[in-house]
Amino acid sequence: MKQLSEKEISEIKSLVKLLDDDDLQVFDTVREKLLSYGGQALSYIVPPTAATSGIAKRFNEIRDLITRSVFKQEIRNLKRTQDGDYDLEEGVFLIARHRYPSIDVQQYTELLNSYAYELKEKLSSISDQSEILHRIIDFFVKDKKFTGNLQDYYNEDNYYINKVLETRTGIPITLSVVYLLVGRRINLPITGIGLPGHFSLQFSYGATKIFFDPYNNGAILSRADCEEMVKGLGFTFTEDYLKPVSNKQILERMLRNIILSLEKKGGKDKIETIRQFIDTLNSDL
Repeated sequence: MKQLSEKEISEIKSLVKLLDDDDLQVFDTVREKLLSYGGQALSYIVPPTAATSGIAKRFNEIRDLITRSVFKQEIRNLKRTQDGDYDLEEGVFLIARHRYPSIDVQQYTELLNSYAYELKEKLSSISDQSEILHRIIDFFVKDKKFTGNLQDYYNEDNYYINKVLETRTGIPITLSVVYLLVGRRINLPITGIGLPGHFSLQFSYGATKIFFDPYNNGAILSRADCEEMVKGLGFTFTEDYLKPVSNKQILERMLRNIILSLEKKGGKDKIETIRQFIDTLNSDL
């Protein structure tokens, strides 16, 4: 992205001064022009301290429109895997940056790298595949203390990967994503299983497939356990629920979980933006 020229910055500042104009036609013209600058204009569109509620609303409206547009384009530009799916790691940190724009993604990348290095070292002397899974679970649960947030499931921190890495607590899907991001760094045969109402993981070796639950401290799940869980949540069980899901499906589910959290915690004004992100995600794959 090219840097704004002094002339462009001056124009943005002049346009911002016109946001309190009573003429709605002027406001519409100013809004469209500011939108054309995209994310580079955001740092200049800050409502004055003494702004009335109406003027503040205008500023916030334009900021929301720009933010929405920028993130939709970033979703379209997400890296792809060899099979054409979205890159999971880039996707989950894009979602996190929408809520926490100033996060240092490199910091979390390095943390995931360090986890992968440690885990690889722990697994290096093990040849028994079933033992490998137990060591993986012990690493995350006992060594790193990752666990489900049973007390405050709808806490916003549970839904964003940066916060889950900081607090080491989360909901089923975000905890599972931590396992996936670390596991993929060292080629572990772990995939996501999108059980309705409770995301889980699968570890595979040969013809053996073992389901396990990061939210409940890595508990091993039989097929019957999965079926019972699905039925207990009010869904009709089908074998399709036990098939690995794509990165796109994981990202969409994370966004839908954020909507659920917003509904529970009173953030309904932000829901339409997240819905548009889901539509963008689905329109390009």
